[in-house]
Amino acid sequence: MKPANSKARALLKKLQALAERGIDGEKRSAQKKIARLKARLDFTAPDPAETPDLFLGNFKRSTTARWIYSFGRNEFDVANSVKWAIESTTKIRCMYRDLDLLAEASPATANKLTGIATHIAHSFRALLEKFSVVDGVSVDDRGVFVVGLYDGMMNEARMAGQRLPNRAGLTKIRKGKKPAPVTSLHVHPYTVALSLGKQIRFSVPLEQIAAELEAVTQKRLSCSAAIPDPAARRHRLVRRPGTPRTGGTSL
Repeated sequence: MKPANSKARALLKKLQALAERGIDGEKRSAQKKIARLKARLDFTAPDPAETPDLFLGNFKRSTTARWIYSFGRNEFDVANSVKWAIESTTKIRCMYRDLDLLAEASPATANKLTGIATHIAHSFRALLEKFSVVDGVSVDDRGVFVVGLYDGMMNEARMAGQRLPNRAGLTKIRKGKKPAPVTSLHVHPYTVALSLGKQIRFSVPLEQIAAELEAVTQKRLSCSAAIPDPAARRHRLVRRPGTPRTGGTSL
């Protein structure tokens, strides 16, 4: 489905106003037009006019490496996501100095990058914490979830023909054996994280993103055998340059 542009969003707002406050047949007519519009266009992405791109603006390089952000010792996956996002979008070189992330940027740009890094890291941490306590989620799902957040944030969702990152701990069930019932999340962590990552990029309030995560995971929880995600079996893995690995590089 084609993403809705600014004109379509403006039309949707007018129709929604008519559907709420119209008189006589205006409400019914507006509701029908809204249904047709949503059937043709995708309005799920954040409205750029209301949620500006996190990387909007100019970024100036420098020969001096300046401090951007500091990470914890067990945050290599979050740290690498921040580093790769900055380098890929701004073309500014970043490097680690122990637990500190530095960027070869002007003072003003470095200050702006600090805000970006803080926003991404805080969002990733909060969503990881919420995701990790969901029934049916294993510790090994963390890396796959982070990859999904990154790909969604960078608009690099894996396409048809590409396999989703493997979920550790899921094994094939032998024929003739009835699996013991276990609580399992019947949706791939990567799939869950994609739309959340896109919203991080467009500064959607974290409370709203967390609420969506909770709604999706609760809907997909079921008491069944832990089987491989069907979507993972239908795709082949082709890693694109710039896409983070599930393990990442340690600090």
